[in-house]
This record gives sequence, structure tokens and C-alpha cells, in this order.
Amino acid sequence: MHNPQRILLVVSCLSCFAALKLLWDSSTARPTRGRIHIGADGRVAYVNAAGADVQHGQKAPVHVELGDPSCGGLDGIEDLAMILKTGVTEIYQKLPIHLITTLKCVEDHLVFSDAPQDFAGEPIRDALSLVSKEARADLEDLEQYRILHDHMRLGCDASELRGDKSWHLDKWKFLPMISNTYFIFGDRKKWYFFLEADTYVSLHNLLPWLSELDHKKSIYAGAQVMIGDTEFGHGGSGFLLSAGAVKALSTTYRNNQKHWEGVVKEDCCGDKVMAEVLKASDPPVRLLRAFPLIQGETLSSLDWSEIHWCKPAVTWHHVDAAGIDKLWQFEHRWRAKYGATKPILFRDYYTAFVRPRLVAANGSLPDWDNLSDKSVPEAKESSDVCQSHCEQTESCLQWAWRPDSCKVGTVIHLGWALSNRPSMGSAEDRREKFSGDALKGAVSGWVMERVEALKEGMGACSQDSMWVTKNED
Repeated sequence: MHNPQRILLVVSCLSCFAALKLLWDSSTARPTRGRIHIGADGRVAYVNAAGADVQHGQKAPVHVELGDPSCGGLDGIEDLAMILKTGVTEIYQKLPIHLITTLKCVEDHLVFSDAPQDFAGEPIRDALSLVSKEARADLEDLEQYRILHDHMRLGCDASELRGDKSWHLDKWKFLPMISNTYFIFGDRKKWYFFLEADTYVSLHNLLPWLSELDHKKSIYAGAQVMIGDTEFGHGGSGFLLSAGAVKALSTTYRNNQKHWEGVVKEDCCGDKVMAEVLKASDPPVRLLRAFPLIQGETLSSLDWSEIHWCKPAVTWHHVDAAGIDKLWQFEHRWRAKYGATKPILFRDYYTAFVRPRLVAANGSLPDWDNLSDKSVPEAKESSDVCQSHCEQTESCLQWAWRPDSCKVGTVIHLGWALSNRPSMGSAEDRREKFSGDALKGAVSGWVMERVEALKEGMGACSQDSMWVTKNED
């Protein structure tokens, strides 16, 4: 960094030191035990033993001890390591909810970021510190990493550097993160599941799936995506590696680290390069196409159709803290009612979360986008005309109108509010932004008799072929 930039950072961060002093004094004076509160807006707060409410940016949560009743019945959990990848610019917003839900049940878990931290006793590992010194010192691609660490050394808030430049560091984390994970656990674990900070993983559904797979094989499973000639598991949806696959990747990467860092530099995506490293291993490790068990939608954005209906939902993506809490609590209630062996199907999530919302709305919601995707210009005159067009079209299940636009859909989506935060804990950045006249009178609707008939027409779900254990070709 040039000297003028360093001087500017020093000047801009002088106020940070006083704030940090106050934060240190207040945090060290607090008792160590407390509880986490998740507000209606999805914000996470720590409430200490004295009852004081401390916002998430000031205090990280304490751990909930293993043995919590919500972790009961998770057979095989001892064979699993979970690894969460995040970034220091978002860690206070996204990590706390994982520590008080999923990760509290998995004793062997790791958190990787782009800067080392002690997060209320949770060690945060800097994945990029494992990139070669030459790359970290010289690559223009990693300039933001150097700026980020300079910023933090001055005592400033890393979230001030949130944006595309920090996001682009993410692709560099995959290979060193996975390699270092194998160095830590080795063959002591049969399975490794990798997730991101806006991914929810159902342990209740994951563990029975693992019991159907052979951990002695090199297995790499994820939601399949193609870029060019490379098929890979989408990182944000989560991906599974057996111990053999983690070892294969670590060996191939470490044996030619300089080469693979060059590949990462020129490529768009770390999850794609990860698949290329596995393909280059001896023997090659091919992706097990795990969709829809592993998938990248939310309760709000998923198309509720026969593709998903009778499959267990292992992951959800683009989920904020409120959404993770909803899913976690539902999973806990399910296990208390049905035990640990009955999987939670997409059908069950629809019945619990989506259908009640549609019934309560009596088939229409103002200021709403239900993600209908087929434009009908001849029906854009008014919401009544748009609704009538859908009702007169046999295949139409839902419609959405806003000024100068009518859209219809042949699958069920819940969607989200146009002007407020998204529904069901979906991440904010997935919603289209509208304002003013573009929203005036906007409304979405569903043809409820058809929606109900479709649900009934799905019939009972068979236990056969419920789990994905091999590729079809």
C-alpha cells in the first residue's frame, strides 16, 4: 500500500481506538454466560446475565454446550466434521446463528474466513494465510486481502470494506481450506460437509443420507452446475466430501500448489477449480449429482413441484439468521414428534411453511412478488385482467401484477414482499428492488383450488429412491 493510503487509513480510523477501548472495558466486565435473542427483523443480539442487550456487532455469542436436547437422536454425528466458510466483513452478521444451532451439535467443526479471529472462544482460521507467500505478496487479485489486514491492524471495522472486492477473495479459500481441514482431522472423520454462512444444513436429513453412502469410497457430492466442460458442486448450496476425497484433493493440490494457484487466478470460481483438482487426482474423483437433496433455494424461492416433493431437503441457500432459526426450530420439533429416522421431505416443509401462508392470504397478497415468470402483455391492463387470464388458462397456478406488467406461473412459488424484507428468512439481496409508481397496486395471487388439487395429486411418497446414492449415467 502506498504511504498516502496508509496515512489516510490512520486518520480515518483514529476514532476506532476509543470505541474499541469502550468495547473492551464493557465486554470484560460482563459475565460470560447469557443467551442469544433473534429479533423479528432477523438481527441477532446477545443478552447477558444482567439482562443487558448487546447488538451482534459488539458481542459474539457464547457457545451452547453439547448435549443440548435439540441435538438428540443424531446418530452418526461423531463421524462428521462440518466446515463453514465466511468472510470477516460479514462474520458478525452471519456466524452467530450457526453457533447456536447446527454447529453446536457438531463437536468437530471449523470456521474459515479471510482473517484470523477469536470469536468468543471460537477460533476463526484465515484460509488465505495458507496461500503461498509469493501469491499473497504479489498477486493483484489479493491486493484486497492486504488492504483488509492493514485496515484491521489499525483497529477498524472490517465490515467497512464489504463489497465486490472483498467478495472476490472467496474463490481463493476453497483449496487451502479443504487441504488444511484434512491436515487437522485426517482419516479420523468419515465425512466432511462444507457450507457457507448463508447455507442451512439439516443434520436430521444429512446423517441418514450418509448412512446410505460408502465412506470408504472417494465421494464428492453437491448440487451440479456446469461451466464450460467442468461439472462441479455449487459451493453456496453446500457440498459433501468423504475422507478419501478430501485426501485426494489435499494431495493433488499440495503436490502442485503453484500451478493450482495460477488456475484460481485465471478462473471465476473456487468451487469450479476444486472439481478440477479432484478430476486431476489419481484416480479421478467425479461429482455425485446430489440435487435436489443439496440445492440452492429458500422456502420463498423454491418451485414446489414434483422435482422436489418426495425428496429429503438436506440444504437451503440464501438464508438469513431468521430463516436459519425457523428451519432449525422446525427440525427440532419434527424430531421430537417423529423421532430421528423419519426424513423431512420438501412436501413437509411446504405443509408447514408455505401452504398455511397461502390459505391465510385467501389466495392473494398485496405488495407481493410470487416469482411468476411468464409475461402476458395482453393482460397487463389491471390486476383483475391478469387474474382472469390466469383463471381461464388451465395450466396457470399463480399470477402477479404490477403497473404495466402481468406475469403467470405454472409451478407454485411463495415469493416475497416487494417493499419489505423477504419472506421466510430469505436473504435480502435476492429481492428485486422497486419503489414509487412501480409498486402502486402490485398484487400476487394463486388459483387456490388448483394449488390444492396439485398438492393432493402428488400422492403418497415412496421410500424407494428417496436418497441419491449414484449418478444415473
